[in-house]
Parts: sequence; structure tokens; C-alpha cells
Amino acid sequence: MAARAAELHAKALEADALAARYRAERDGIIDRLREAEPKRWSYTALAQALGCSRELIAQIVRRRR
Repeated sequence: MAARAAELHAKALEADALAARYRAERDGIIDRLREAEPKRWSYTALAQALGCSRELIAQIVRRRR
């Protein structure tokens, strides 16, 4: 059982690292879209395009300033 727990722990660490890379790429794309066309890519437009909340977009943008 301990070996299985260790295996699951390793997989969870890998998943966390992969998720962090995906978030970093997503955040970079958001930055580039807003820089290229700030009027088109409002928080609301980005939230609709990504399928998330405006609040998440605002948090991402503020965190990267």
C-alpha cells in the first residue's frame, strides 16, 4: 500500500507541474491578446472565450502586473 501511495504522490506532483505550465502559457496568451487588442479583449470577452469568470481574468491580469 505504501508503494501505491508513493506512486500516486509522484503522479500528483507531475500533474501539479503540468498544470502550472498550462497556467503560465494561458496567462501569457491573455497578456498578448490584451496588449494587441485591449478594446476587443476586455475581461468579459476573455472570460467568455475561455469559459471562466471575469474575476479569474482580473486576478490573472492583476497578478502579472
